[in-house]
Amino acid sequence: MKKILVGGFLILSLALAASQDTVDLAVSVIGNVFTLELQDANAFPAAGSFELGSLEAGAEEFPVNGVIVAGCKSNTGRQWFLQAEQAEPLTDQITGARLPDGAALVRGLLSTRSPGGQDLPGNLISAPQKVTARPVTVYSSTFRGDAGFNNYDGTYVPLNFGVKVPDAMPAGHYSGRVLLTLTE
Repeated sequence: MKKILVGGFLILSLALAASQDTVDLAVSVIGNVFTLELQDANAFPAAGSFELGSLEAGAEEFPVNGVIVAGCKSNTGRQWFLQAEQAEPLTDQITGARLPDGAALVRGLLSTRSPGGQDLPGNLISAPQKVTARPVTVYSSTFRGDAGFNNYDGTYVPLNFGVKVPDAMPAGHYSGRVLLTLTE
């Protein structure tokens, strides 16, 4: 005896009483974040200046109090560059004497101040470089902009500033300005 199985579908239509209400939603969408914030070595906002101390003619020094931290933030996913250039030459305001172009120096410092104690992921230039009227790159991020490394605070890039004083430089109190720029 053969059995034939017949299958079928039963479609049920069920109508339930419904009650509806709505809720309003709002969201602010932040566009690209691309900022540079300078801090002193203790992570407090920098006052915008620091004193490198007293040096003798012919000296080249990187004082420990000449360290700042550049907090670089980017969510663009593109490589970025931190650059330094001399905006105003080191000049004695009383005599008008100037240290030559390139007397100010900068070097990047290796640091584990970064989130999770990780080393900086990009390319840090730790060799001393002359700060001139033309920008020099002191740090370049990875090709993805340090993606996965950035957090709310961004990438910390510690920089140490110094001075090379020529042998025949007259005594005085020299001051100037260095411009730091974050570019893509």
